[in-house]
Formats: sequence, structure tokens, C-alpha cells
Amino acid sequence: MLNEEQEKTEENNQIFEVENPKEEKSPELEEQKDMNFFMQPPEEPKKQKKNPFKKIKEWWNKRNKKQKILIISGLVVLLIAIGVGIFFLVKTMHKEEEVIPPVDVIVQEENYRYENGTLIFLNSNKEEIGSYTCKNQNEELCFVSFNSTEDNFDIEKKVYENNAPVMTRTQIMKNNFVFINDNVRKEDNLITLYNIKEAKELETYQLVKKANTEDTVILKNTDGKYGVLAFTETETTNKMDFQFDYLGFTGNKENYYVSIQSGRNLIVDETGKSISKAINGEIKNLNKSYVKVKQPTGGYEVYNYNNQNVFNEVFEYVELYEDYAVLIQDGKMMLKFYDKNKLNEEAITLNNKEYVKTNVYDEDNVLKETKESFSIEENNNIITITIIKDTDKATVSVNKQEGNISKSLKNINYFDGKLYIYRDSAKTDLMGSYTCANKNNVSANTLSNCSLATDTVFEDNDYEIPGTPGVIPVLNDRFVFISDNPELVNDSNKTIVLYDLKKGSSLGKYAEVNTYSYTGTNEITFSTVNELKVVAKNQSGKFGVIKINQNDVTGHISFNYSEMESLRDYYVAKDANGYLLLSKSNGSSITSAIPYKIRNYNTEYVKVINNGNYYVYNLKGKQITEDSYKYIELYNHCFAAVTSNNKLKLFTYDSPEKNVLEPKDIQLNSTKYYGNGTLAFKINENGYRYEVLIGSDANTYIPVTSGEIEHKER
Repeated sequence: MLNEEQEKTEENNQIFEVENPKEEKSPELEEQKDMNFFMQPPEEPKKQKKNPFKKIKEWWNKRNKKQKILIISGLVVLLIAIGVGIFFLVKTMHKEEEVIPPVDVIVQEENYRYENGTLIFLNSNKEEIGSYTCKNQNEELCFVSFNSTEDNFDIEKKVYENNAPVMTRTQIMKNNFVFINDNVRKEDNLITLYNIKEAKELETYQLVKKANTEDTVILKNTDGKYGVLAFTETETTNKMDFQFDYLGFTGNKENYYVSIQSGRNLIVDETGKSISKAINGEIKNLNKSYVKVKQPTGGYEVYNYNNQNVFNEVFEYVELYEDYAVLIQDGKMMLKFYDKNKLNEEAITLNNKEYVKTNVYDEDNVLKETKESFSIEENNNIITITIIKDTDKATVSVNKQEGNISKSLKNINYFDGKLYIYRDSAKTDLMGSYTCANKNNVSANTLSNCSLATDTVFEDNDYEIPGTPGVIPVLNDRFVFISDNPELVNDSNKTIVLYDLKKGSSLGKYAEVNTYSYTGTNEITFSTVNELKVVAKNQSGKFGVIKINQNDVTGHISFNYSEMESLRDYYVAKDANGYLLLSKSNGSSITSAIPYKIRNYNTEYVKVINNGNYYVYNLKGKQITEDSYKYIELYNHCFAAVTSNNKLKLFTYDSPEKNVLEPKDIQLNSTKYYGNGTLAFKINENGYRYEVLIGSDANTYIPVTSGEIEHKER
């Protein structure tokens, strides 16, 4: 360790520098030293007991002029910086202590503006029409009321993405009356009716919602009773007294309301008068005559205003239109008139169950999507159904006129080019359907192109037709003749289809047929037959006979004839050689070819006509009469002939030139020789005896002569 004297010597050596007077100092060296002074950290002072001010003075005196100037400049800059900092610090501290004025709160809505605790009301042109000072000066507590969303009718809905209903603001009634919410708590829902012009609060209610006109609203008072209030520019009146347990308006054009009175669901008119009996179930919508209801089980039913179940069925969903209903079951749609008659036969398949159209909005009230299963438009009896699947759409058309025509048809419906045939008049037991090649023009209100066929009478003879032709029956619950022709039908394109409803297949096509059913009606009938022989003309113009059995159809007589008709026990047919009588049992001919049309026959002879003149031939084709007559009638032992002057003669087959009645011919009073009713003459035979009677103007027969035919024993 150093002794005390050595320490003092060291200290003195550090404090006092001895300059060498002989050493020359260059200016550059001096400047470098000055720079080192500022760049180098100050030396750590040695501990000493000298006066600090004296030490500073001594230090200052050692500085040259240039150093002193730099030091003084630095001190001045430092003092300025400190002053500026103190200024801003004081200013900042002073600003924090200032009182900040309140910020304006302005909320702009469609028919009012909330401004610092005041509601300023706006008309449709956004012009100010009055104001209201809020008791609760908060934009979330004081506002123009919203319409209630308590109703749950099946009408188009608006919801947010969280499925909460979109709220709609109540309108300012007649630019004078406004409904205001001004409650202490948000959950409080008391509504005040306010008169803007008089700046006066009127009544308090629990809810408000739309009614049937823009001048009326439905209200629920503080006693829990519903009524309807109407507005003018200056006053309010009760359109319906506050006596209902519930009121709701579905938007129907009849202006009917849904009400609950003493626990009963009723329809009332806009005066509050009940127009229905109590309806079973929750009323979801209505029209002028019918109500759709939803049962607690979730099923839908349709009732009339007498609380009668219209369709006697429960459906998955129902939609009502003016004169028909949409009925959905298992995702398939049917349309029916309210009398249960159909508008479509084949159900329309839907792609989703969004049966009530729902528009979904985001929090900024921008429409994000529309959920719906179908939409319906009607124009000139054409119902267009749009089926929706995501963004894809498909359309199905239903012609309401087809439904109206089908209403009038017994056991038959016609829809979209198809005939549907039922066993029952209620049209529930479907036998089968036929797809028409030529759709009907239903604007004519008839099935003019495709319908059940009628018998064609091929017969042109002197035998009475047994009955009146009509629509051919459905045979054996499966075989049916369908007339399926274009608008401009003629003999070359006429088509009758024999169709098997059970197999759904065509068995043959013909130009005309005669089943000899002769129903005498244009309505459908049913018949059970076995081996029914049908004369038909094929589309090549040839005639033949088919046979309808219990379960099938077979050919009976080949289609080789240019003419064919039924004449009592035989068919009269014409081939290239002439006319023949064909056996109905097997089609074999019992006559030789006869050149002229056979009009009737007996066991040995036929009478024929050529150019309006009658002749007699035997079955072997030999001509019996040389003379022609206006008319001939065959009997067992004789034939009667009418001359051109309408006189009656009688001949035997053995002597066709000798008149049995000579010398006096019988003058006839009429020219009606065959058919129904009183004829020009009638001859009664009893063995070889005869009696001649003629028709009178009084439609009775008058005996004129009698006698016995000369004959030879055979």
C-alpha cells in the first residue's frame, strides 16, 4: 500500500500539469486536442477536498477561446430543448383537465330520425313532420315501433340467417299518428300511440300489426284483447271493438280475419261479424270459401266455412287457390277442385320441403337466398308450376280446362294428352290409361281428337237396326276402343285403337268398327262379353271380323272384303266377285256371288238393289225377277213388290211374272216400306193364306184383301 505522503503526491500530479515551455504546439495539434475533448469521456475525477466552484473556474480558465464558444453554444441548445419540453408537458397536462363536450347520437331510420333523445318523424319524402322527446334517451329504448311477428300463417316469410324474423317498422298513419316504444328496459314492449300534430300521447298497447288496409291496424290492448283501429288525418275509430282473444290477417283479398273467441277459431269479416262455424285446428290461411288448418299432429286439412272436411284426408302440406287446392303428400303434388275432381292425374314430384317461401337476409338486410319448393302462376287457364331444386328450375303446365272437361266425364279423366279410365264414378279405382297420339284441343270444351270410340253403322239394308249406336263399352274391364284422330281427319287417316288397359298395349288399329253394342249414350259403359264378334274396317280399307274373348282378342274372319255388314244371322260381304252371305260362326259363304247389294234374305232367296231398283235372286246367284221394282219384301211363299207408281203387287217365287192380286193392284198411302213404326203395307201369312193390310194416315193398318197362294206340293 502507498503511504499517505505518496497518495498526496499522486493526487497533485493528477491535478496539476507542468507545461514544457520549450515544446512548440502546432495549430493542428491544438485542434485535435479540442476534438478529443468532446469525443472522449471525461476523466474520473480524483477525490479531493478543493472547492468545487474553484475547481470549475480553474477548469474553465484552462479552456481556449474556441472550446469556450462550443461549450456555451451547447449549453444554450440544451436550455432551449428543456424549455420546449416543459412547454409541451404543461400544455398536455392542461388539455387532460379540459371538459370534453358530449358526442351527437343520430340514428336514421326509414320514417324517423333519433337525434340526442328526440324522435324526429319523416314523411314518405323524408321531410320532417314533427317530433317526440324520449323519456328514455337511448336509441335502443326509444324508437318507432315494429310490427308484431306473432302470427305464424303460411304466407311468404322474411328471416335472418339465424332464422329470426325480419322486423318491419310500423308506418306513420296519415302523417299524424305514430306508434312509439319508449320503455325503461329493452325487453319491455309497451307501445304508445302518439298524435304528432297535437304532440299528445293517446293510448297504450301491447302490440301492433298490419290489418287489411293501409289505414287500419290490428292492436292488442293492455287488457289482452284484440281489435282493429282505423285512422283519418285527425282521428281514430274502432273498426272492430277490442273483444277478441286473437286477431290476425293473412293478406287474403276477401279482407277476412282469423280470430279466436272463447277458445274457438273463427273467420270474421272486416266488421267483426263471424262468417264461419268454429274451425277445428290452427288456421294457416284461407280464401273466400275454404280454410286450411294444421292439426297438432302436423298434418294439414281443408275445411269449408261450415267446418266440413272437404277432402276427408290429411296431407303433408296444403295451399289454397281460388277454385282449386294444391295437395302435397310424401313430397308429391296433386291439384284438385274443391269438389274433389282432379286437375292432374300423375303427381308432380317436388325436390325439397320448403313449401312456404322464405327470403333469408343478412344482418345488413341484404337478401342472401330464397328458399322455396315451388311457385304457381295462372294465365288463361294454364297453371304453370315451377319446381325448384337449389338454383335449378323446371316447369310443369296444368291446363285447368282439362280439369273442367274431366269433371263432366263419367269414369274418365283427360290430362296432358292421356285418357284415364276408372271403374268407379268417384274416379279412385284406375283401370288404366291411354296416351293419345293426337292431343285434344280442349278450348273446344270437348274431347274432339282422342276419346272413347263409337260404333259405326255399316248396315245399309232393309232390316230394322236393333238400337241406337253410342260409345263402345269398356269390355271385360280391360278392352277399350279409342278414337285417336288428328284435327283434319278423313277416311285415309282415321284411327280407332283397340287397347288393352291391363297390359297397357295396343292390339290393333282400325279405321272403323261396329261392335253392335248400340249403347245409345255418349257416356262410358261397361260390359262383360265372351266371343263378341266385331266387324272392323282396317286402315287399308278392308273389312273383317275380330273376336273379343274374356282375356284376349283373336281374328275371326280375314280382312279380305271391301264391304261387310251384319244382316240378322249372317254377314253380307263383298269381294271381287260380288256379294255373299257369310256364316257368322265360321265365315263360310252360303251363297254364290251375287252382283248386287243384298238387302235381305229368307231361306232360299235374297232381294238385291241396283241403282235403286229391286230384284230377287236365289242363293245360287240366279236372278228370279226380270222386272225391277221400287221395293220388294220377301215372305215364305211369296214376295210383295211395289211399282214405280206406289202400287202393291204379290208374286210367287215360281211365277214371278204373275200378280196374285190381279186384276186390282193396291194403291199404297205411304212410301215407308221398312223400319220402325207404321209401314206402307204389311202381309200376314198363315201357311199359304195371306192377308194384305196397308198403313193409314192415322198410323193404323187397314185390311184390304186376303186369299190363298197357289202352290205345288213339294
